Amino acid sequence: MQSPNAPPPNAPPPNAPPDGLGREYWSWFGFWGEFVVLGLLAIVGAFFASQGGRPGDYAAGLILSLTAIALAFLRLKLRLDGGATEWGHFLLVDDMRNLALVIAVFTALGLAGLFVAAGSEEGSLHIAVVALFVTSGLIVFLSLKNVFDALDRRQR
Repeated sequence: MQSPNAPPPNAPPPNAPPDGLGREYWSWFGFWGEFVVLGLLAIVGAFFASQGGRPGDYAAGLILSLTAIALAFLRLKLRLDGGATEWGHFLLVDDMRNLALVIAVFTALGLAGLFVAAGSEEGSLHIAVVALFVTSGLIVFLSLKNVFDALDRRQR
């Protein structure tokens, strides 16, 4: 028989640090860090839109600013709704039907960006549409990886 003052058999030692306290802090900093980065991108986009001296500066800056704000609101909505908070689940598809649509849309978007880049002179618009091409390719390849990883998980 145990004494009344004895700790339960599964209890942690009295001097042990709390379980997961560091993980909770890093999760909190990670959550707010996303909004700091997206806020900085919105400010940088607004700065480039207001200082636009070359063709396309205003449009590229405004698109960056509005996209960062929209992405911040979508991330906040997802977090408050209790959905999966990983970026991979938020941005990438995980089934074949949607993968075909993603490949078609982002291939067209990337090629359109290349045509705009070829027709523009060196400057922020040229850099923005080349970045659009690279980002489109990255999304296609990451979506391919995500779909086939999901298929592997389902087969196990």
